[in-house]
Amino acid sequence: MTIRHLRTFCTVCDEGGITRAAEKLCVAQPSVSQTIAELERYYGVKLFERVGRRLVLTPEGERLRIKAGEAVFSFQEFEEAAADTCARHFVRMGTSVTIGQTVLPRLVKELERRVDNLEFRAVIDSAANVEKLVEEGSLDFAAVEGSVSRALHAEEFASDRLIAVCAPSLGLGTLNAKQISELPLLLRIRGSASRDLFDSRLASLGLAVQPKLQSSSNSALLSFAREGLGVAVLPKALTTADLKQGTLKEVQLSGLDLSRRWFLIRRSDKKLSPAQETACSLLKSFYAEGNQI
Repeated sequence: MTIRHLRTFCTVCDEGGITRAAEKLCVAQPSVSQTIAELERYYGVKLFERVGRRLVLTPEGERLRIKAGEAVFSFQEFEEAAADTCARHFVRMGTSVTIGQTVLPRLVKELERRVDNLEFRAVIDSAANVEKLVEEGSLDFAAVEGSVSRALHAEEFASDRLIAVCAPSLGLGTLNAKQISELPLLLRIRGSASRDLFDSRLASLGLAVQPKLQSSSNSALLSFAREGLGVAVLPKALTTADLKQGTLKEVQLSGLDLSRRWFLIRRSDKKLSPAQETACSLLKSFYAEGNQI
């Protein structure tokens, strides 16, 4: 049985006969008769009785008419939803916190300008959590920093570095790795890409730290640094405004490389749609224009 059988049955009921139903459906009368006969034979039920020259629904037919109408209506709703979905362009993107704060707002605004009927969804989280969502298929692609699972397709598109910043009143100059490790540090929580990079680079030099403050909030770390309560180690892009205003100054680091690479990641079996490709291209073009992360 197909939706055509049920639609034909409903039309015969609505029009009161085979001839009118055939006209309404723009098909030959024998085709309608055959469709009703197939329904009756398949389900083993008599749907109509002929009273004189009229077709009258049997009690069984009356009951099934209601259910058939519900099924036809549901199918029409499905077709309308499918057509609407086909007209929409879905982008499910993930980013690490740095891109989420600095680049993503501009990206979404430009993408909405270029792509009609856009359905955009984003997740801003740690690189590890975002990568997991990509692996699960919950996100189409993501922009993350640091190392990437070999199970994912990764395309390097940018780089940045972490810098140490503090209030000018602290009067700190150039410091080496050991000196920076002994300061009251304001760091991201363990598991964040920034913190993991900082810890691993210090560990390679035989050093470890006990931060004065650990937080998942970059804003909190910056606030503490402005008040002279310690030295924050954060992506440079997040400190630009404070450095320009003079509320923070960069502490130069000697012998400690805190640069890192950024990747666009997706599942190896994932084919990006045109809208998703546009989002990736925009992100790469922002960096190429000099809007470094």
